[in-house]
Amino acid sequence: MHRCLHLEEILQEIFKNADYLSLTVLARTCRLFYEPALNAIYWDLPGLQPLIERLPHDLWSTRSGELVIRGPLRPNDWEVFASYSRRVRSLRLRWFASDAKLYRALLSPPDPSFLLPNLRTFTWHCLSTRSAGLEDMIAFMRLLFCHNLATAHLIVSEYALAAFSDLGCTSLRKLVIQSHKVAISANVTEDAIYKLSALRSLACGEVSVRALHHLAQFPLLSRLTIWLGNDIPSTLTFPRFSFSKLRYLTINTKSIGPCLSMLKAANWNIRCFHHRMDAGYDPAGRKVLLKLLPLQLSHESLNCISLQTASPYQDDDSTTNPFSLKPLFSFKNLLILELNMSGATLPELDNDSLRQLAVSWPRLRVLILHQNAGTYRVPQVDLTGLVILLEHCPELHQLVLSVNAIIDTKAPPTPPISNSSNKLITSINFSNSPITKTAEVAAFLSAIVPNLRETSSWTGEVMCTAGSVQEYRKRWDDVAELVPVFAEVRRQEREACMHSLKSEVVRK
Repeated sequence: MHRCLHLEEILQEIFKNADYLSLTVLARTCRLFYEPALNAIYWDLPGLQPLIERLPHDLWSTRSGELVIRGPLRPNDWEVFASYSRRVRSLRLRWFASDAKLYRALLSPPDPSFLLPNLRTFTWHCLSTRSAGLEDMIAFMRLLFCHNLATAHLIVSEYALAAFSDLGCTSLRKLVIQSHKVAISANVTEDAIYKLSALRSLACGEVSVRALHHLAQFPLLSRLTIWLGNDIPSTLTFPRFSFSKLRYLTINTKSIGPCLSMLKAANWNIRCFHHRMDAGYDPAGRKVLLKLLPLQLSHESLNCISLQTASPYQDDDSTTNPFSLKPLFSFKNLLILELNMSGATLPELDNDSLRQLAVSWPRLRVLILHQNAGTYRVPQVDLTGLVILLEHCPELHQLVLSVNAIIDTKAPPTPPISNSSNKLITSINFSNSPITKTAEVAAFLSAIVPNLRETSSWTGEVMCTAGSVQEYRKRWDDVAELVPVFAEVRRQEREACMHSLKSEVVRK
């Protein structure tokens, strides 16, 4: 056997990619593989059943697919349980009232270290309010969390979150709190997080002003996703050096006001800013937000901006409410820009303004300008605009953009001869792009995105009366099939030309 296979770290990397059946075979192959294979099998468990099934059969049985514990564990049973539970790093539990007896049987270990001492990631799905037996599950969780739990993902009711708060998991580094249908109140969320000063990442629902002040002082917090209600005051302020380690900020709101208040409350040295507004037609507020971002966010460190609206409302009037991206041009290191709007018109881009955008952000890798709903307006950017974009943004690899690909009886635009082709792009979402003359469009695109293999278009609910959406979508699908054909023809032409030139040189 190769000496490298004697290193447990190498075996762990290999076994991570093996399926369950292969791991059971590896565990029986030789002594060297036994421990690493078992570790891989029990690394991530969907529940406690795989551990219970290792116990003697007189202790448990299955009835109608449900696991039933017949009695308490004996000392020897605990030794067996511990030999497997110590291998578990990740556990997912879902509350079922029928499991109450199972948790009750595990409440008296000889020592807490017998219960998953190396558990680091925990997922809990509990939408129940007060129900019989839930206290036994929570008591079992209290024993689990006396160890160094690092990550918790909670899909819970308000009652369950309050119970989790009492467990005192102060070692948590990452916490995700999700509700289902019924939102969790800001006060309950505050109680769950205010003692977790070791957090590096938090994603949760609505938070109170007091919770924000707690979070502002967390010394290691680098990722924050929160919901802000309309009760956030416009005079919100944080002490100096608040959120000093924060690098990724996501704010969800119903209106623009709470987001503006949050941004004004501090100067943010973040890399990524994401705002999602779930309601409201507020073009004036959107303009204020765009002007505020360069004033409050670091020009050097920010490389990602994502703005989304989720509910279709009245459309902006492009004449009375022009929407300009110019305030954002000061972020010279921008890598990702996403504007995903519903019921709102995106910036009025034409080829010249697209050139200005591309020149301002030469390092751009992802550009998403997508209108999900509302009234259709013919795009002002044409196929030549794509050439301009790719010339100035050579690292672009993801693109969502509406393009006017209507080609009339005139000759189609001539594909560029320069080396401006982008080989990174394999898929383009053409959003709400009209198109005619599929072959001519495909020939043009084969020169600038020769590796294009997939297109999508008209995926939202934009109301278009200028043509058939289904026909436009089919034509773009046809383009994706033709581009590789034309690209291959171009390659063969280049090879034939080079061969001809070489033959000429030899003859001379």
